[in-house]
Amino acid sequence: MRRGLKLILTIMFTVLFFVPCITAMGAEGSRNIRIGLNYGYDSVSSVSAAAENGIDIGYSDAEGTFRLLCEQPDNKVVNIRKDGNFVKTAAGELIEYSPTEGVPYAGEVIGPWHIKIGDNVEDFNMAYSLAAAVDNSGLDGYVAYENGWQVWTGFYVDRRSAEEAVEQVKSILATDNVTVTQESYSRLVIYDASFNVIMVYGGTDGYMQVWPKQQNNPFVFSANGKKYRGFLEIRRYTDSDMTLINVVDLEHYLYGVVPAEIEANAPLEAVKAQAVAARTYALRSLGKNSKWGFDLMDTNSDQVYKGYDGERAYANQAVDETKGQKMVYNGALAQVFYFASSGGMTANVKEVWGSEIPYLVSVPDPYEAETSYRYIWEKTLTAEQIKKTLFISNVEIGDILSVSAEEYTPSGRVNALRITGTKGSITYHGQDTRFLFDLYSQKYTIQSGGSVVVKAADGSLKTLALDGRTVVSAGGVGLLSAKNPTLAVVGSGNNVHKVSMSADSYVFSGKGWGHGVGMSQEGAKGFARQGYTYDQILKHYFTGISVE
Repeated sequence: MRRGLKLILTIMFTVLFFVPCITAMGAEGSRNIRIGLNYGYDSVSSVSAAAENGIDIGYSDAEGTFRLLCEQPDNKVVNIRKDGNFVKTAAGELIEYSPTEGVPYAGEVIGPWHIKIGDNVEDFNMAYSLAAAVDNSGLDGYVAYENGWQVWTGFYVDRRSAEEAVEQVKSILATDNVTVTQESYSRLVIYDASFNVIMVYGGTDGYMQVWPKQQNNPFVFSANGKKYRGFLEIRRYTDSDMTLINVVDLEHYLYGVVPAEIEANAPLEAVKAQAVAARTYALRSLGKNSKWGFDLMDTNSDQVYKGYDGERAYANQAVDETKGQKMVYNGALAQVFYFASSGGMTANVKEVWGSEIPYLVSVPDPYEAETSYRYIWEKTLTAEQIKKTLFISNVEIGDILSVSAEEYTPSGRVNALRITGTKGSITYHGQDTRFLFDLYSQKYTIQSGGSVVVKAADGSLKTLALDGRTVVSAGGVGLLSAKNPTLAVVGSGNNVHKVSMSADSYVFSGKGWGHGVGMSQEGAKGFARQGYTYDQILKHYFTGISVE
């Protein structure tokens, strides 16, 4: 597997063990943040890495010093995969498979068992020379680093096949100093685009890292075709294998976040408010996903991060002009939330998540554009769709008779959603009133043949289901039921409307998009258009905070 190798690997012993830690990643005083790119259910079996002017591959030791293993001096791709069970197909694909399920594809079978030849050697150069000698003997030799520099051969599927090959290796090399190297969960294989193995890394000294060479300007690498600043770290966990982490300067991380969260047509002051909010969130979230070795996920579970490919000049400007600034309350980092649109009034955090935070209270949002995306929205569900949704949630209340918003919060959001069926009823509260039917916000009313929207004495709206309601009419007091299903309602202008107790469809008419807590991005744009500065915008949405 080593013949035809075109990568230039020039590693000297003095370089290997005395390479200084690379620190040229950002301005003085900045700090790094660790972003999960692939993890958990989204973990990968391999990664392709490259940079315009080459990459360095190594590991970070216990002191945080980068130790060089091998290098690629040009923009050719280097592949790194876990040392596991794969099939190399005729089409050149490398596909992982589970050995307990058998080999699912035709092709060359590759496994995680190896044969070590001889003893440990002094450095990479010596191992490389010995591997070349093994090649010349007719075997495929390659360098391995695991408790020292070694030379290995073979990728066997199990112990038995490796042990069966031992005698052949001994005979070809005329030596008895040959041992089987068993599979290891932490091991990684580095190879080139032609499947030539560069080396196997099974070191326990630290996690593998891929750095753009210092001559790369900008300091950018690619991982599986996507570009990022900083460098890549590769880890393996039982529940997240392989885990890819982008270690990047915090300010450069924000370059890839801000344009993913607020678009280019937003006024600069609104973008700057977004930058400060995103920076505060990031700083407060350090160590959040420490079980997998990183801080934040790259999705809206934390903040959407698209790396170097997602950067835009307007967002970079906003990040640069607010560099280091964050929101603080009583000397501590503020807890930050933001969302698309409030529909005219933000929510108190207690209305949504039940907690009480003094700076996350409901405030008016007067400058949101009513023409903005999903400021006004509508969703129609049939009784059958609602029944099916409940069934999936293990709720069985029979055929749906009514759906009603029984309670609203002071900011106009649904706090109690009651659903009644032929076999009973169920009431949902808080966020569940939004997520149950995948609605854009909690700020909505419900209209159907089985309900009416009424205005309370304080001017707020309330949706009332008609089933089981006691009504007073010319004929006296009566109970609406399946036997007495129709009600005449006098509305504005003394118009009389006949409303049925039951309905086949329900119209959710709402305003806003998101949870409603903290900063409204559409509202921030509106404030900026009115001449407000980014710090004034943030102080409006986060009552009592300071920007420092």
